[in-house]
Amino acid sequence: MNNKNFIMQIVFNYLMAVLFVWFTINSVSSDGWGIFPILFVIFATNDFIRGSKILEIYLKIKKGGKPK
Repeated sequence: MNNKNFIMQIVFNYLMAVLFVWFTINSVSSDGWGIFPILFVIFATNDFIRGSKILEIYLKIKKGGKPK
């Protein structure tokens, strides 16, 4: 996997997290808390954590260390 693929995955995961947060805010403002806003928050958290982990691995590889 090259650097461009890492960056694309990081950006995609962060964009999906922002999109799910927007869905959550929109859904809660119109209907209140239900099952879908909770699922949107879970998906946003998952995407944000995945993007952060990939970013951490990318920075370690770029620095010259071995990722765990």
